[in-house]
Amino acid sequence: MNIQKLLIGLSAFGLIIPVGAHAQDSGAVIVTAQRSDRSSYEYYDDDQSAIGLTRTADYFVKPMFVSSDSRDINERKQELHAMLRAAIERSRGSGISLVAGSYSLRPVTIENYEELPLAYGGRPDTNRVQIYARIPVDSSVQRASDADKLIEAFAKTIPATGRSFIETGTTALAIDNPDQYRFAVVKEVAAEAKRYAGLFGSDYGVEINGLDSELYWQQASENEVFLYIEHSFKIAPK
Repeated sequence: MNIQKLLIGLSAFGLIIPVGAHAQDSGAVIVTAQRSDRSSYEYYDDDQSAIGLTRTADYFVKPMFVSSDSRDINERKQELHAMLRAAIERSRGSGISLVAGSYSLRPVTIENYEELPLAYGGRPDTNRVQIYARIPVDSSVQRASDADKLIEAFAKTIPATGRSFIETGTTALAIDNPDQYRFAVVKEVAAEAKRYAGLFGSDYGVEINGLDSELYWQQASENEVFLYIEHSFKIAPK
């Protein structure tokens, strides 16, 4: 009797941060949340893989926009840099570190803060520099609201120079070197595929494709991230 092969396709699409949340280097990267309708749970995307690894994030990160609206461009730069320098000095010993980057984050220091790109500030004669305040996710800070309070309090201690000012954005998560979890993700996929094959009896095996694909990640809860690989597996008679 011919036994029909069963194909189970599990695909994961959708980038998690604007520049593509897949592993490229060993730096810390930002993870943001996307609202979706999977089981009425706000963090999961209907198109992402259902199999992967969930783990606690390494950091809470909150964007900080250091701006100035002085009319003269040189004066704006001086005011921005003075406030950035003050932020760096105030961060020492505070438990908050300052980092920057659109994808992989690097420390902001006295040696490199003047190299940060000067962006348009949203209105004429206004420029801003974006950095992130970063706090480790640990036993003392496990909720985004706690991280928010600490960072907002820190921002208020930074003195303004001239017409400079600081605005903050929405807190997200960050993880160090996400590619270090690739093997753990593959183990999760293999275990789940084997479990599915076992439902059909010992005469069935499983073939998994796509495990050499990019590693992706997405926020899974207030302080957790979900890492996964686009893949599919096929269960068929041996």
